[in-house]
Amino acid sequence: MPTDRVVGRRALLRGSVGLAALAAGCSTTPAGPGAAGPTPTGPTPTDPTASGPTPTGPTPTPTAAPTPAPTADAATVARRATLPVLCWHQLRDWRAADSAYSRRFLICPPAHFRAQLDALAEDGWTTLGPDEYLAHLTGGAPLPDKAVLLSFDDSQGSQVTEGLPQLRRRDMTGTFFCMTVVLDKPDWMSRDDLRRLADAGMTVAAHTWDHSRADRWSGTDWARQLQAPRELLEKVVRRPVEHFAYPYGAWAPVDFRHLAAAGYRTAFQLADEDLDRRRPLYTLRRTLVDSTWSGADLLRQVRRPA
Repeated sequence: MPTDRVVGRRALLRGSVGLAALAAGCSTTPAGPGAAGPTPTGPTPTDPTASGPTPTGPTPTPTAAPTPAPTADAATVARRATLPVLCWHQLRDWRAADSAYSRRFLICPPAHFRAQLDALAEDGWTTLGPDEYLAHLTGGAPLPDKAVLLSFDDSQGSQVTEGLPQLRRRDMTGTFFCMTVVLDKPDWMSRDDLRRLADAGMTVAAHTWDHSRADRWSGTDWARQLQAPRELLEKVVRRPVEHFAYPYGAWAPVDFRHLAAAGYRTAFQLADEDLDRRRPLYTLRRTLVDSTWSGADLLRQVRRPA
């Protein structure tokens, strides 16, 4: 299943945060020349919910209602799954040590990011969240003529310092797929950042605990990577967390029942693989934004037939 793009991203993120070492309990791999960010500092958490203090005050523990049966069958959902969904990671200027792959697909300079958003705004595109997309997929709710979903992966701090103000300035909304092992670590999102996103009308969604590949899980991995992160995020933002993105875009059919059991209503992959026609809601496609795209390039991408 993994493509060269997925393999390159896997290697980059291993160097970036030492996630493979955290998950396996082995020594941390030093960040290499293509690292997307610093290795998290502080003690290695031994439990998915132990990466920082719990918010003070009364904390509700939202529990999502059972996922309602879609009003549309799988074939209809798959046919409706044409919304362009874009994905960014870090929003910062390139550095000398950044690899060519990182510069294209994982690190978008703010000037490029702003030009891409400006192009969408000036061309009349409406940004949607995953709840609206789900309503369209399952119930046929109409979408604007020019609709797009903007997503951001990995809990990168620059998504709050650069991404959030730029979205708000243009009256746009974004979906932030957050992994929880890095919360409150330098250069990554804090719990306060998650609350800022939610309070600004953004969607906080899940991206596992430590960015491990969902097509390799077994045993207790699903509880660790799906259930525990969702519970932690809900305690922080005090809103339901019902949407998920696969690290590296990698998935296996066995994941679907665990996603449903954990309360997720959708799961997003990348554009490397087709929808699973039996469970399209758990294999929705996204496109990694090429950081070198001009605004015109981005518009050509979102206008392409799905």
